[in-house]
Amino acid sequence: MKTTAKTKSSVIVGNLRAWRALATPEDINAGIVWYNEAHQVAQEISTIIGGTVWQGAAVISALSPMNTWEGNKHNAIELAKCWTLGGSISDVSVSTFNANKRKAWEILNNNTQALSQESRKTWSFAKTIELKERAQCVVIDRWHLRACLTRSKTRRDNLGESVGIPQYDRIERLTMNEASKLNEAPCVYQAIIWCTIKTNWEK
Repeated sequence: MKTTAKTKSSVIVGNLRAWRALATPEDINAGIVWYNEAHQVAQEISTIIGGTVWQGAAVISALSPMNTWEGNKHNAIELAKCWTLGGSISDVSVSTFNANKRKAWEILNNNTQALSQESRKTWSFAKTIELKERAQCVVIDRWHLRACLTRSKTRRDNLGESVGIPQYDRIERLTMNEASKLNEAPCVYQAIIWCTIKTNWEK
């Protein structure tokens, strides 16, 4: 299995550059607006619960693993409505793991420890949704890891799709450096690559 730990930084950077160069105008436009749209959903949730945009973003992030974006948004809004109406966590079904639903519920209950920075991907996702272009972190999900490990325009299996904290921090640093060279916010650079590889692999 190809992993980031066994891949030189120069190769990762080369792969990221290849995907960024492959981006179509449609991919670029989609990447530019992606987190703005996600921020609007977080704002909607904050209005529902009478809380903060961070809470809304954190609920979205907690419910994101193995979920589609449409499912993620729907689950987050429905769980927020249920919580606001005094319902039970069991009243809402979600398209992710029950542990993640419990985490989202704790966030709604204003448990500040429910989403830890040690969980790099979910914390970065929430922080980027909250702050958009001002976020100094990168969402490194399975799609970003795939982009780091191959420049193939067709789907490749046998790629490592999870990383520990040291590798996460390394890839985040490399990605932010590349974004800076193009004068792009880290979240925009990441979203453009996400849209580009996903479009190509799902043709």
